Amino acid sequence: MAKKQSFADKVKKTKNVVICPKCQGPKQPIMYIKSEKTSVDSWRFRQGLVQVCKCNHSQIYK
Repeated sequence: MAKKQSFADKVKKTKNVVICPKCQGPKQPIMYIKSEKTSVDSWRFRQGLVQVCKCNHSQIYK
């Protein structure tokens, strides 16, 4: 039988937080979607995860 897990046990778990060496703030992963026009006049969407902190926030959110 599985061990019962309380809410306090769930909160205790540490999360993998990446710290920016430049601004000392936490980096937050967001999904970045870029639209590209192909040679056959259709659109293709490329997506990827980007790490965002205070330093590069203005570059991502134009």
